[in-house]
Amino acid sequence: MKKAFWLLIAILLVAGIIGINAVKAAGPDTQWLGVLWTKGGVSVGNARVSSGTTVLPGDVITTAHGASAWIRFRSPASTILLADTEVTLLASDSMPSFLLRRGAVVVDEKAVNPVQIAVPGGFVLVKGDPQTGAECEMASLNNGASITVKRGLAEIHGKGAPVVLHSGQSGRVEASPEGGQPVAGRVNKVIPQGQIQREGVPQELPLQLNQVVDWNDLVRTLQTGRAQITLLDGSTLNVGARSEIKILKHDPQAQQTQIELAVGKLQANVQKITAPGGKFELRTKSAVIGTIDTAFVAETDGNQTRVCGVEGITLVQSADPNITKSVRLHKNECTIIMLGGAPTDPVLNPGEMASMLSQTNIVGAAAAGAGGLAVGGTAIPWVWVGVGGAAVLAGTVTGIVLATSGTTSPTTP
Repeated sequence: MKKAFWLLIAILLVAGIIGINAVKAAGPDTQWLGVLWTKGGVSVGNARVSSGTTVLPGDVITTAHGASAWIRFRSPASTILLADTEVTLLASDSMPSFLLRRGAVVVDEKAVNPVQIAVPGGFVLVKGDPQTGAECEMASLNNGASITVKRGLAEIHGKGAPVVLHSGQSGRVEASPEGGQPVAGRVNKVIPQGQIQREGVPQELPLQLNQVVDWNDLVRTLQTGRAQITLLDGSTLNVGARSEIKILKHDPQAQQTQIELAVGKLQANVQKITAPGGKFELRTKSAVIGTIDTAFVAETDGNQTRVCGVEGITLVQSADPNITKSVRLHKNECTIIMLGGAPTDPVLNPGEMASMLSQTNIVGAAAAGAGGLAVGGTAIPWVWVGVGGAAVLAGTVTGIVLATSGTTSPTTP
């Protein structure tokens, strides 16, 4: 069984190299993420595909029972999707990133930067060195996951302080039965002048790189501080200076996100929503802004909200439910909503849109590496996952128990 499995990997590796060269020969393409190779029934969206298919951000890839697939990414990374697996590819500035909705995957990553692994309720940063990389053993459980680190380390971010698994350590990650505030994302870029106010925590947390952002956290930028928050589904929020936002809800599985902008400027770059009932919604005192696949920028002083479309279509309406008028913004179109009033008709104003973007973009700020995978759903067998600078995790990150040579040994970064 093992011999046949690794033979399949070798065959797919050769095919992948040929496929990547073929795509490169076709000319430059800044959007495609990689090439897909298949064995058995594999679908992208609702269409069954064959080997050699290029994959793009937002693609939903599904393997049927008894099938498997292999993605050779543009960057030095590849992923094998085992049977009964579904992933959604996410846009990323650096490494490949995707959300695993069910099933199991095997990832091989050659880069040395940390890799983010998104899971329901948290994420993991896995780090290896250029010589040995990182290697983990993984099992998906009904209510969490088990991890054993063979090489490198895994930094687990969930509720409470981060926990690090080193080589030779094991950890069991369990979902919290009593609920609590799940993780929404993390600070991906920052000009560190700001604070995070968390429910139940008396002291404010510093706004810093890789800081976890939970549901209902109040993120406040001060002076010239700015931040980019990467949500678990790959969407990004660029927070301008002297702004306050609160992520009321972010469920990457159901693709439901609700954000509140109290004051200041926010640029939202939203991943494509494909789940039934999924939505992305930003609220201010005067406006409700919604989208399923777009980018927009909003500014509010509490009483007035200005919204400009950046990409796609953005739906804007009044926060007053008695006002039924709504407008649709395309690129470079802007509208204004006064408190208790209806949105004005869209006006083409590329200068205003560009000005608002410049006040939310973060230039020269530090950014952590991105990309990775998540595993959820039903139980799977033990899987060896060999990666060079990456690893895998399953389950919701809330409670962690570590063991080294039979002893419990929790550590922190």
